[in-house]
Amino acid sequence: MRKAIVISIFATFVLLILQSLWIGNAYHNYTLRMVKTLEDITSDGIQKELSTRSYSPPKDPNKPKFIYKKASEMTPEERESLKGDTLDMVSLKKNNVGMNMTDLINQLEQDNFISDGNFLNLIKLDSIFQVLLKEAELNTRYRIYFYNRDTLEMDSRGNLPTTKNRVYETRLFPIGLKATQFIQVKTDLPFSTFLREMTEILGTSILMVLIVAGCVVWLFITIRRKDKLFKQREASVNGTVHDLKAPLNSIILLMGLLKQKLPDEDSKSLTEVTLKQSKNMVSDIEALLLTARQDRQQVMLKKELTDLVASTQQAVEGIAPQYAAKPHQLSIEAETPQLMVNGDRMYLTNVFRNLIENALKYSDDGVKVGIRIRQEGQMAVVEVEDNGWGIPQKYQKKIFNQFFQVPRGEGKHQRGYGVGLAFSKYVMEAHGGVINVRSEEGKGSTFTCIFPIN
Repeated sequence: MRKAIVISIFATFVLLILQSLWIGNAYHNYTLRMVKTLEDITSDGIQKELSTRSYSPPKDPNKPKFIYKKASEMTPEERESLKGDTLDMVSLKKNNVGMNMTDLINQLEQDNFISDGNFLNLIKLDSIFQVLLKEAELNTRYRIYFYNRDTLEMDSRGNLPTTKNRVYETRLFPIGLKATQFIQVKTDLPFSTFLREMTEILGTSILMVLIVAGCVVWLFITIRRKDKLFKQREASVNGTVHDLKAPLNSIILLMGLLKQKLPDEDSKSLTEVTLKQSKNMVSDIEALLLTARQDRQQVMLKKELTDLVASTQQAVEGIAPQYAAKPHQLSIEAETPQLMVNGDRMYLTNVFRNLIENALKYSDDGVKVGIRIRQEGQMAVVEVEDNGWGIPQKYQKKIFNQFFQVPRGEGKHQRGYGVGLAFSKYVMEAHGGVINVRSEEGKGSTFTCIFPIN
């Protein structure tokens, strides 16, 4: 439940961050688009202001004239007689002096006006600029700056305060090929204007965020309600399962008494089998309860000196009646008659019983199961090896998860609950040890338990 709350809050937080980043990026693109629009308007305004200045041919006959004529309309003699400046188009484009022949002609015309003392009229340019802004439906404050060759301000016009700090500016527009004068426009592009233009998109986006946030809240409430219901059911099931131990313990006690009272050996043998099966059921119930509670409750171990050899023999004896009808070979190999460790005898015996029972259960008739017990330094090692069905590689990391069962093909399905290996791992870790598996499908498995002796 706590994870669900954290994930829900984190998802909402990430959603808000993404929304903020999207708005910031949209505003950035908006400013770039507006600056480009202002540059187009500025270029158009400069051309319109140029057309308002009257041009008259120079009265001085020695002063060169500017004549424009297409090359296709000129004779070879005219081409030979031409004398004029050479224009470097690449350099002029790089310096934003002119992008095409029309721009160059306008710039040459600017040079002629400047040489005649007919300079750009900033007041008139400002008036033209206002008209162009209205035509483009742009409602923003601006200021047109007029710079000299050294880009020092000579004059300015507009309604944008000169003290405004955060402004956006167009590129410098050279006046004439010699670039002795420049025009630049600065604007503030208020965020409120952006919001007005993006009202529909922002409204839709915010609505989507609210819908997603509402879904997250609904999901959170639903998860919380189901988690509460699940805990109630879990408590009820665990209580019911736990209560099963009481009648089983009574049966175990009764079987013990009957074993002592019965006169013939056959009856005693049957009673012994019933007694072992009842104890196995109690162990299974304990494993189920422990596995179900492992996320919330630490296992309480009753540690004492425990002989691993005796524990494995006890585990074998406990499950022998259950698999008496299945042909198999089972052997125990121990380096020493005893290998003592400090552990909980009941839990360790259950671990070995689970591993041996799995080896017998998930195999064909005639399976061979070998149990090897040895000491390696200060560690005790118990291996349970079989030549049964084996476990596919892709499932070997999942078999120790609660309630996971390896999918089997036709004819290989065995009833189980996915509890035994999860229980075994939990018990081994509680003892400060580990359990691992080596397996190959069709060739069998080897489960190894390693834990400290002291």
